[in-house]
Amino acid sequence: MNAPVLLCDLSLAPAMTLAVTHDGDRPEHIRRFSCPDRDAFEDAIRGYIAKAMSGPPAAVAMSARGWQDRERLHLQGVGFELSRGDIRTLADVQRVNFLNNFVARALAVPRLGRTERQQIVGGQINDDNVIAVLGPHFGLGLAALVSDGVGGWTALHGEGGHSDLPVKGEKEWRIAEAMRTRTGYVSRETGISVAGLSDIWHVLHAVANETPQPLSAAEIISAAHVGAPRAVETIDIMTGWLAAMASDIVLIMGANGVYLTGALLDMIGRLFNEEIFRARYLDKGPRTEYVSTVPVFRTQASDMELTGLATLFE
Repeated sequence: MNAPVLLCDLSLAPAMTLAVTHDGDRPEHIRRFSCPDRDAFEDAIRGYIAKAMSGPPAAVAMSARGWQDRERLHLQGVGFELSRGDIRTLADVQRVNFLNNFVARALAVPRLGRTERQQIVGGQINDDNVIAVLGPHFGLGLAALVSDGVGGWTALHGEGGHSDLPVKGEKEWRIAEAMRTRTGYVSRETGISVAGLSDIWHVLHAVANETPQPLSAAEIISAAHVGAPRAVETIDIMTGWLAAMASDIVLIMGANGVYLTGALLDMIGRLFNEEIFRARYLDKGPRTEYVSTVPVFRTQASDMELTGLATLFE
């Protein structure tokens, strides 16, 4: 496929990122746009094609944090939906691919260079069978990559973020029960997400009979950067729950490796407590030795959704 392919990521909608790939190469000409409505979305697509390409693209691939059926992409973060027919007309193309944004992130993992991932725990890398990819932002994404044995990968979308949140110890139980009172239901995503970070912050104060100042996830992270104890504790609790999920997934999937990714982890940055993560990840009783051999990485690459979309055109 010699003509350029248009890549579009709406995982942070109403923000949108567009890029171009040739023959599945790394995305180029990456640009950010705001598309709060359908008109702004269409204007951005037309304007980008006019400036970055000499004619219509050979295909369009889009990722979003919504869901898809046979013909439609149901978006979250904006008040409109898209069909394959809409994109064919808008971009003058025939081939249109829709992907869940976390599946797109997962497809990018085999392309990561050594400087784009940091090992947290585990043994030698063995990316030959099953890789689990998980991480938080607006939700808690989960996907698996299954090797075909000859260098190719198949991505499987999961909804593990909606599984029940297991807790350990009285303190976590009290936090989870306070969250249940606040939200009505406690899944892993309830505690491991942007909204979850704010909920943990709130209930930590409630459990301590304190009145919290309402803070967003970004504000909690900023407070943690200047050493606010409650803010640091909030992030550490979420980190422990993420670690427990990572080792659960290793056991459930028989994964050879785990990759932690997602915009919330990027926001947390150096506040991510690897010691807390390792301790909880390895807390698997008689299966501790088993999970200790499986390497866990944090991704350190930008625009992974676009990179994953590009792999569709190799």
